[in-house]
Amino acid sequence: TLKRMKQTIRNIFYIASALYMMGCGKNEAETISESSILIEVEAPRTNGWSSEENVGTRCDQTIKEEGKDGLDIEVSTQPDSDTPTGQVTTRWTNLDDGIIFRVIAYKCASASNITTANYAGYGDYKLSGTTVQATKNLVLPIGTYTFVCYSYGNSTAIPAFNNSTTSVSATNGQNFMTCVKPNITINITGSKYTLSNIVFTHKCVQYRILAKAQSGRMGNITACSGTLTLPNNSATYSFTNDAFTTNKVAGNLNVSWNNSNAMTAYSNYVYILPVSSQNITMSLNPTIGGKAFSGKSTTLSSLTFSKNKTYYSTISFTTTQGYIVGGAFWANGNLYYKSSYGIYPQMYTYTVGKTGGDFWDWNTTAPYPTKTSRTTWDNNYDPCRKVSPANTWRTPTYDEASKLINSYTWSETTISGIKGLLCAGIIFFPYTGYISAFDDSYGDNGSRGLYYTTHPSSYINIQIDMNIMNGNNNIDNCMAIRCVRNL
Repeated sequence: TLKRMKQTIRNIFYIASALYMMGCGKNEAETISESSILIEVEAPRTNGWSSEENVGTRCDQTIKEEGKDGLDIEVSTQPDSDTPTGQVTTRWTNLDDGIIFRVIAYKCASASNITTANYAGYGDYKLSGTTVQATKNLVLPIGTYTFVCYSYGNSTAIPAFNNSTTSVSATNGQNFMTCVKPNITINITGSKYTLSNIVFTHKCVQYRILAKAQSGRMGNITACSGTLTLPNNSATYSFTNDAFTTNKVAGNLNVSWNNSNAMTAYSNYVYILPVSSQNITMSLNPTIGGKAFSGKSTTLSSLTFSKNKTYYSTISFTTTQGYIVGGAFWANGNLYYKSSYGIYPQMYTYTVGKTGGDFWDWNTTAPYPTKTSRTTWDNNYDPCRKVSPANTWRTPTYDEASKLINSYTWSETTISGIKGLLCAGIIFFPYTGYISAFDDSYGDNGSRGLYYTTHPSSYINIQIDMNIMNGNNNIDNCMAIRCVRNL
């Protein structure tokens, strides 16, 4: 009959609906039994970073290292007071969007009672703006719980939890943080419970490096990268005693700078495990004034970095050997020979006249009046390479000189009574004059300066209103030479 047919259709619909609901195992609302509670969470925060130095923390040392390449470094380390914090204590701050964190439930009233036997489950959550999305649900029966929340401070999925232990691992480079919520009673069955007021505490150290170029000696820092060699690369964090156990195996951590183009540049923050009276070695590869340096290394000894603290090291790049600009390391002053090869300690110093040992034929190891017929450059006859220690310096190439001429502003100035041109506000070339190949006369002193390169027909010609790379040079002219660093 019609009534019987309608009843059959209704029964089929109910059965289909029930089968559909049974197949939706990941649908939160449809998998919760009447005796279970779905755990949701409010958006967590952190208690920020503290720049206050703990009693007994040792981080205020200064180290100086002389570089064989002429670039020296001075390192000092201190709490990072530029980090926005509160007064003596830290303040709550929002987590970055996209951060994933985990909530583990133990059926006990305090962390000291956490054991594998009272493990009740875990859920994973992702912060999305001001809301939280569950990527793995946590469903619990009625009871009193201690919740352990932790995060590695990034958006990478956290590996599945092994409930045969009450600890998790952490490594350098991870912004590891935790929050323990003890004695939470859940007794509203068949509904949801919202875990609120999750405030993470940082268990690692926040650290960055401030790279500084020496004013008046160098151009901008345009790039930098670095590596920290740390004594304890990984550790195990225990839920029950809120402490790390390190593995005592060293590891490396990369440090980077974003789009630096200044005399001072901060690196990005990195996160390291707390260390107690340990040595940390850093190795940096900066590009300063267009010249790349590598392996600028030093070791900070007996450091103590405390958890939830932020620190920075200032790496000051200095030199007494010259000026770093245009992709080359230019000597302090001009080359001379006075019974031995040397470089004037000031960039404005030179000896006037033909017999002072300041003027050189092209690719000749002795000053005027020595001359040569060479037309092809030979490093064996480079007078700059004769300065002790041998091969520390060399005559600049055409490209190195051309970068100075074409890439920077030049201005006429007088330093200590000597006229010349100042390049980039850093390096000064005096009007030294030159010795002519035509009549062997010395001229243009105080109004013009000529400086050789390794190119046989090109030299730096500096004079009033003119700073150019000249061609068609008579290489029998005797000129000044400003050496560049060969290392």
